[in-house]
Amino acid sequence: MLGTDAQFRALIRRLDFRIAALRQSAAAERGGPARALLEELSAQRQSLCLVLINRRVEAAKTVVDYQKWRDGDGALYLCFGSAERKRKIGA
Repeated sequence: MLGTDAQFRALIRRLDFRIAALRQSAAAERGGPARALLEELSAQRQSLCLVLINRRVEAAKTVVDYQKWRDGDGALYLCFGSAERKRKIGA
């Protein structure tokens, strides 16, 4: 189920904490899996921010296209689609 704006903001805050913790760890500086996780989390955060921006733009219109508002005009699929593709390729 797709979330509300407040739920997306909470997800962004959680991602911010995880990203900050990874950046402080020495493992992320060396590269490897921690660095890849950091990049994936950053991409998810950017996609979630894009969802909120696109929702705000769509909601400002006089006639709202609910489909565009609901998924942030496709930005939500950017967030979760890349991880799913990587899992399918790796499997």
